[in-house]
Amino acid sequence: MFDVDKIGARAKDLEKQRDRLVEELKKLEEDRKNGKVDEGTYKEKRREIERAIVETMDRLAQMQFMMGKE
Repeated sequence: MFDVDKIGARAKDLEKQRDRLVEELKKLEEDRKNGKVDEGTYKEKRREIERAIVETMDRLAQMQFMMGKE
């Protein structure tokens, strides 16, 4: 059926990816506040990061479901 160890390892990787993306989003916010990023670039990058976070969280939810965690 499912290899729980492999799924668990993948879930941990996804958690790290999520955390990295959240940090990236925080840095982008900081760069905007400090004037390092213009508003157009900020909005574009923010949308890209948020989309990646949603995709990562969706995959993470799938992994957790397969491991029996809801």
